[in-house]
Amino acid sequence: MKHTRGRDLIAREYRRLSDAKGGTSIQDQGEDNAAAADENGWQLGEPYIDEGLSASRYARKGRDDFEQLIADLNSGPTGRESRFGADVLMLWESSRGSRKVGEWVSFIELCEEKQVLIWVTTHERLYNPANGRDRKALIDDANDSEYESYKTHKRVSRTTVLEARKGRPHGEAPYGLMPVYDPKTGKLITWVEDPHRSIVPRELFRLLETGTPMSRVEALFRKRGYTNRAGRPFTHAHLRDMAERHSYAGLRVHKGTVHKGIWDGIVPEKRFWNVQRILFAPGRATYKGGGARYELTAGLRCSRCGNLTRVDNTEGRKPGYKCKSGCLIIQKQPVDELLIGTPDGLGVVLAYLAREDIYEVLRAPGSDDAEVLEVQAKLAKARAERDEMRAAKGSTMAEVLVLANSLQAKEDEVALLEQRERELTLPSSVLSIIQPGADVWTSWHKAPIAARRSAIRLLCSPQYLGIPCILPSPRTGPSQTVLERIQWRKSPLLAAAPQRPPTAGS
Repeated sequence: MKHTRGRDLIAREYRRLSDAKGGTSIQDQGEDNAAAADENGWQLGEPYIDEGLSASRYARKGRDDFEQLIADLNSGPTGRESRFGADVLMLWESSRGSRKVGEWVSFIELCEEKQVLIWVTTHERLYNPANGRDRKALIDDANDSEYESYKTHKRVSRTTVLEARKGRPHGEAPYGLMPVYDPKTGKLITWVEDPHRSIVPRELFRLLETGTPMSRVEALFRKRGYTNRAGRPFTHAHLRDMAERHSYAGLRVHKGTVHKGIWDGIVPEKRFWNVQRILFAPGRATYKGGGARYELTAGLRCSRCGNLTRVDNTEGRKPGYKCKSGCLIIQKQPVDELLIGTPDGLGVVLAYLAREDIYEVLRAPGSDDAEVLEVQAKLAKARAERDEMRAAKGSTMAEVLVLANSLQAKEDEVALLEQRERELTLPSSVLSIIQPGADVWTSWHKAPIAARRSAIRLLCSPQYLGIPCILPSPRTGPSQTVLERIQWRKSPLLAAAPQRPPTAGS
């Protein structure tokens, strides 16, 4: 690979800052790179910049300028002859490129193919991807960076689990609550009621519990002049999201497990669970009066704008899920097979519903409803009597027959009480789908579309499976898989870490 030297070389930078609160700033990286370019006699072109975006495998968002850099390099036979228009790519440090070894190796190979050299400012060294030793040095850096990312991720994950168990708040305070920080350390201590805004969630839950339609609540709040933090009226989607937040009842959710929060809720816990049952009732209307035809459009979202999707049936094209804003589109059938499955194998959602412990996972915890407590007490007593009968043995044939009949009657009583407990404590949207002993695939397709959409809204949420988001296509052609296009987010949309696709045991 031949290159001219000195003033004839053109360089462009890729600057990245994964955490705006720490690390070398975008501006400082630029100044150091500019000084290096001047010292080497290179012309410096326009930079690519991703600010506040991680390059690790645990990254929360895609890196727009990094994707643009790759697209520009691929637009011509060489770096100089492509939209990249340069001979040298400048990185402040090698981990600014990627902490994912596979991605970094592919990127090195692309630079080799396009005859682009890689300058690492902190190394004060120019690397040639076509040189074996240079290649090894760059890949070793990526290995070290990926391992550091793994250690950081595990440390943060352990801390998050412990904090959740303690019921400590996490992230931005929801509308109606406000954070309290330690004046010395700046650490978040707890959340407290925001007296200027709490009227909105309080009224929302009160009205929904009485059966007021969400559209009516939206119109009423608009008339009263209630506005969100941006000063705009609350929309149907915003109110729905607010109504599903456990935080308002003083509850902390982490990966489907609900913990008692250390802050005081502004909505009674019983009212919160009553509203959840109403929201996820099988016959509840969707945004357009219940006329929706596809279940996954209730949960599948665009990774760029956060909007839900619709089904695109344009003539001459395979059906696809398309962002309502038109950002992205993905073929429908592979997504259906991934999330729902086929007769030969369950997809992510149905495999989750088929879990043996699904009743425990979805049960609304801590209910103080008198009927629930009464049923649970009767169930505990019936189970104890059943277990005692199972252990008993008759000395004669007559005693054996009496015990068998009594045991069968007790088994039936336990089954009826278990069913009643599920009816009182489980979201009604899934009761028609996950019946004991029923085939999930068959019961799913027999359930009405409203029930399936409600189940998707429940399961494809941060507290359970995560939000399935469509990513931009990484490349053209038929070889890409749906796994490359679907990202699972375990936190509120556009502020969440991508996850590997959930499995039946997740």
